[in-house]
Amino acid sequence: MKLLKRAVAAVTAALLLPTPVVNVHAADDNKPTLKADVNGDFLINSQDMVLLSKYLLGAAELSEEEAVRADYDDDGIVDTFDLIGLRKAYIRNAMDTPKGTWIGEGFNGTRYFWFDENGEGTFVRTNGGTITPFSMDKAGSIIMFTLSSGKLASASIAWIDEEHFYLDWGSSPELFTYKSSTRFDKGPYLSGEYISDAGKKYILNSYSGTSDGESISILPQGTSAQFIYEDGSSKEGSFSRMDKNHFTLKWDDGTSENFTRQEITVKNGITYVNGILIANKTYALPSTYAPGGLTSEFNTAFTKMQTTAKKDGMSLSVCSGYRSYSYQAQLYNNYVARDGKAAADTYSARPGHSEHQTGLAADINYAGDWFNTTPEAKWLAAHCHEYGFIIRYPYGKDDITGYKYEGWHIRYLGEENAKLVHDSGLTLEEYLGIDSKYNY
Repeated sequence: MKLLKRAVAAVTAALLLPTPVVNVHAADDNKPTLKADVNGDFLINSQDMVLLSKYLLGAAELSEEEAVRADYDDDGIVDTFDLIGLRKAYIRNAMDTPKGTWIGEGFNGTRYFWFDENGEGTFVRTNGGTITPFSMDKAGSIIMFTLSSGKLASASIAWIDEEHFYLDWGSSPELFTYKSSTRFDKGPYLSGEYISDAGKKYILNSYSGTSDGESISILPQGTSAQFIYEDGSSKEGSFSRMDKNHFTLKWDDGTSENFTRQEITVKNGITYVNGILIANKTYALPSTYAPGGLTSEFNTAFTKMQTTAKKDGMSLSVCSGYRSYSYQAQLYNNYVARDGKAAADTYSARPGHSEHQTGLAADINYAGDWFNTTPEAKWLAAHCHEYGFIIRYPYGKDDITGYKYEGWHIRYLGEENAKLVHDSGLTLEEYLGIDSKYNY
């Protein structure tokens, strides 16, 4: 589309230059146009001045693309004002050095750069790698980078505006976009697979990842982070955490999103969530899984707990430990025959869905409701996590665990995980972000 011209006769006469006119159209390029880069080499130098001067003197022609770049003041014509602007751009490139955190897009993929006030900085590739320190010296528009390894690299800087510039490394340009005055870092909790209470699945790898399958770049900055999406939009959130597996991002629009680490793997038909073996109404064990008894880890931890409980006047013993697939089937079918399937499902697991088959769970003293009122039940609830156990089916969580309150049923997780679950006040399902519901 042909744009309007404005009067420049007086100024051009004073400069003793003619006023040639060229129709300027938008550049057909996803990258922002580098104004004053007349010849399109992503540099602003004497070659651009010569080319524009020749055009203004009527000694050369400009292509439509060259005219777009030459039109420094975006007034729709190429004239002597643009030559003045070109000279300003040339001086700016020689004088100005970037400061702060910038994101670079170019032949090396996506990179984050930090430039400080003293000619020092760091960079990292978002697809992985360590943060690399560098120092830099500037001579005109040329920046010499010295990496911590001693390797040297040089690039020419060309500013587009306050928030964009190009670095030309001699092979292809890298476009930089300003992101923050705060230095980037690796940040907490930015690696792994997470689900959020907004219903999204995140796969994070420090500086990059996906959100429901959409590629994202992540710019961590201490206790905050920017999530940058494929369309160039971004949003920033500040961190708060519950523990190593959970964090919250309070977004800049005032909303919050809670993240739960959830790395689900299946090995030989056995499901692990964050390394924890799971057997519940959703996740079943194969009939062939048969440790043959309570595991050595369970027994060692239980003996230690039992000894301490005895000193406190409590008597703890295992009344029902490991159960095979076939034995669980027999128990469950007997309960169904006696009470009906719906009732049996509230207190007995179908074969393959019982924690007893894992060798990591047991019923203590007596598997009956009366146990819930005993001093031993109170002691277990207060102390079992200190030895690596949790009360697996706590009070008031029937709709989440799938089973009624069983103060006697303990599950071994190891001391670290048991403490994390206990301190969270959540059931194991809630803590891992999984459910417990039969689908058949």
